[in-house]
Amino acid sequence: MTNTPAAYKGCCNTFARKIQSFKKLFDQTKGAAKCTRPSPTTLNTFANWINKGAVVQMVTPTQVARWAKTCNKNFNVRTPTPNACKTVLCAKFGKTTIKAVCRSKTGSFMVATSPTVSGRSFCFPK
Repeated sequence: MTNTPAAYKGCCNTFARKIQSFKKLFDQTKGAAKCTRPSPTTLNTFANWINKGAVVQMVTPTQVARWAKTCNKNFNVRTPTPNACKTVLCAKFGKTTIKAVCRSKTGSFMVATSPTVSGRSFCFPK
């Protein structure tokens, strides 16, 4: 975001996060799919979360399994479900941070999250 006046940096960052989130939804509709794609209804639900300010991030079942161990939750990597994923993520990062979870066409999870937590930008740790 070069040459952006200081007064616009905040809204530019917000627009950039929304654009990236919508691109992730758009990517679910194109190309080859390893797993079942999210339904149009699910994608519209995620779009509504983005319009309300949420950010869409991707996490793998392996990452979720690692976090499940740290918060003593059960998560089966061989048969991962969105509900089990949301349970682990809510336990690890808080219910107000995690808005929605669904499987992506690649087998990972798409997660709608709050853009900030405790006044800082939220991003899943690697």
